[in-house]
Amino acid sequence: MIKVFQRGFSMGKQVKNQHYVPKMYIKRFSPNGKKVCVWKLEGNEILTRQEPSKYAARRYYYDASEQELHEALEEMAKLYPDAVANSDLSDEQFLEKALSRVEGATASIMDAICEDSTQLLNETNMITLIIFLHELAFRSEKYRDLIDNIRSQTIDFLDKLGVEEGAVKELRKTGKEVQMYQLMGIHPVIDTAKSLIENYNWYVGTVPGKMKLIISDNPAQGIMLGFNDICIPLCGDKAIIFRIADPDAPILSQDQPVGNEITLSERSVFAYNAVQLSYANRFLFGDKMSLSVLKMISDNKGKIMDTLHTKAMNK
Repeated sequence: MIKVFQRGFSMGKQVKNQHYVPKMYIKRFSPNGKKVCVWKLEGNEILTRQEPSKYAARRYYYDASEQELHEALEEMAKLYPDAVANSDLSDEQFLEKALSRVEGATASIMDAICEDSTQLLNETNMITLIIFLHELAFRSEKYRDLIDNIRSQTIDFLDKLGVEEGAVKELRKTGKEVQMYQLMGIHPVIDTAKSLIENYNWYVGTVPGKMKLIISDNPAQGIMLGFNDICIPLCGDKAIIFRIADPDAPILSQDQPVGNEITLSERSVFAYNAVQLSYANRFLFGDKMSLSVLKMISDNKGKIMDTLHTKAMNK
C-alpha cells in the first residue's frame, strides 16, 4: 500500500468522470470486452451494448483539497512520514490516481487467477487483492451516501434534544471525509486484511453453466459487512469465494471445494447474483440472460409470495 503513495504522479489530463466501480472491472462482464448489459434499477430496464465509462461514475468524485488529503493521511504520516512527505498532496486528483494504480495492478492478477487458480494463493497477489477489495468495498457511492444520511439524521435527532452538532466529534466529518480515511488510512485496510486472512478460506469459483455471475455498483459490500460466504466475481465465469473458516457457520452455497476450487451450481450462481441485487444502488452489470432471469424473478416476487400465501390459507 505504501508504494501507492511513494510514487510520483504526472500532472496529466484531469479525470472528470471518476468511477466508484472501476471501468476495467465492469468491462470484465462484457461478452466482447467493450460493451456491457446494464440493469438500470431506476426505470427497471435492461439496456444492451452500453459503454462502461458511462456508468458507476461521478464527476470529480474523489477530488480533494490539500487539507483534506493531509487529514486523511494523518495516520499514514505518523507511521510512514517519508512516504507522505514525498507525495504531491497539492494534486487534487491524488486519490483518484492512487485508486487507478491499484486497479492497474489488480487487472493482471485477475487475469492470472482466471487462467490458474493457484495464483489466488500467491502472497504478493493476495496483498494486492486485499487492498483492491478493501477499496472496492468503501469507495462506492452507496457507502458515502449512507454515512451522510446517518450523519444528517443524527444531527436532526440531537438538535431536537438541544445538543449542538459541534459537541459530537464524530459528526464533524462528512461522508466524503469518512470515505477518504477508509481509503487512505492504515488501520482500515489492516482490519480488512486481518479479517480476510484469519477468518476465511479462499477459493476460486468456476461457473460451468449458462447462468453467469453478475456484479452491482456496490459489488464488495460483503467484505465490509463480514458475511460468512462472500462471492467476488472476476468475470461471468470465475469468482473469488471467501468462506468463513468456522465449519458450523451457515453459508450461502453448499457446493464443496476440491483443493482451492469450487464448481458453482446454477443454484449458487443465482444466490450470489441475488446478493448482488441486494447490494445494488442504481445499476447491475452482466450478460443479458443472467440479468433478465434475475429481473424476471425480482419483478414477480410479489406475485409468488401472494400465491404461496393463498395456498397456505386454503390448506
